[in-house]
Amino acid sequence: MTEHRDPLAIAIAPGQSILVDTSVVLAYLAGGEKATDLATRLFDSFVATGRNMAALSAITVAEILVRPFRRGPAAVATAEGFLRHFGDLRLIDVTYDVAREGARIRAETDLPMPDALIVASASVAEIDLLVTNDHDWRSRLAKALPDLDVVVLDAFG
Repeated sequence: MTEHRDPLAIAIAPGQSILVDTSVVLAYLAGGEKATDLATRLFDSFVATGRNMAALSAITVAEILVRPFRRGPAAVATAEGFLRHFGDLRLIDVTYDVAREGARIRAETDLPMPDALIVASASVAEIDLLVTNDHDWRSRLAKALPDLDVVVLDAFG
């Protein structure tokens, strides 16, 4: 499919920075989920090629390592290999500014704190797009962060 007719490529324009939510990373790493093919396209065609800069919140790192720690050292090594060596993934730490913004977002949206911190990471780092599989984020964040675009990945599947 050519890029100008590809709805995902239209929603995530070349050069836009993206913060990838935990749900998308898990779909990519675990496979077998509804959004796995789209997550694979996102990482392999958009991020790995340099088309889009991608970032992860430190909260996402913690969340995606839970399953591997339950499965054992080989699974942990695979997940950490992705985190440490996949393209130019930028890691956004939970700083005071991120924590403060996370508290504001939680107060306004009632998102769980881990989700609010992930969203705050995108806001504080001035990321263009937040890519998630959480369908309610777009409506919940519209008032709190009107300038942050939210792409629900599995809506394209």
